[in-house]
Amino acid sequence: MNSDIEAVAKIPELTNNEFALFKSALHTLLSKTFIIRGIEKEKELYDFTIRNIVLFDAWFSCMDAELKRDESLGVITFRAAGDLRLRLGRDDTCALLALRQLYEEKRIELHLTAFPVITIQEFQQKFNIMTGDELKKTGQIKVLQRLSSCKLIGINQADISDPDGQILLYPSIPLSVDREGIDELIAVLMSKSDSDDTEDDDGAAAALDAAPDTESLS
Repeated sequence: MNSDIEAVAKIPELTNNEFALFKSALHTLLSKTFIIRGIEKEKELYDFTIRNIVLFDAWFSCMDAELKRDESLGVITFRAAGDLRLRLGRDDTCALLALRQLYEEKRIELHLTAFPVITIQEFQQKFNIMTGDELKKTGQIKVLQRLSSCKLIGINQADISDPDGQILLYPSIPLSVDREGIDELIAVLMSKSDSDDTEDDDGAAAALDAAPDTESLS
C-alpha cells in the first residue's frame, strides 16, 4: 500500500480534539498560507503539525503539493503549482525584497523568538533606495495590505499611511525569498521595469504559490 495512503488512513484514529486541530491547521495553511509559531494563537497548531508531520506530508501529497517547514524560523507552509499560484506585481515584488533585507538587518538585533519591527517610513526609505522610485500613498497601502494578506507582515495600526506606524516582519519572509533568490528577482524586476503593477498581468514581476517557498519565488 502507498505510504501516503497508509498515513492518511490514520485520520480516523485521531481524538476529537486532535481532529479539530488537524482541520484548523489545514484551514490556516490553505487560507492564510503559513502557520507561524511566534504568533500566540498559532503556537498550538504549529506544535500539533510538527508532531504529526507525516500525516500532513501525506495529506498535501494527495493534492500534489509539498509541505515546507523551517523549525529554526518556526514556520510551516506548502508549495503548490498551477492555479494556486498568486501573481505579484512589480511594486509587490520590490516591497518584498525591501522587507527581506530589512528582516535580515533587524533580526540580528533581536532574540530568535521575537518579530523584527520597522516603521512604515523605514520601509518607504528602503523601497526608494532599491527602486529609485517613490511609492505613492495609494500604491503603498495596496502593497502592504496585499503582503499582510499573504501573512508576510503584520500591521499594527489601522492607518497604514502613517510614517510612524509599525510593521511586524514575519519569519515567513525569508522562507519566501532566500538569499540566492534575491539576485534573480532583481533581474526579473529590471526586465519588467516598464510593466504595470497589476495583480494578474502577464508582466507581473514574480509569482507566489498559495504558499510561497524558496524554489518558486527564488
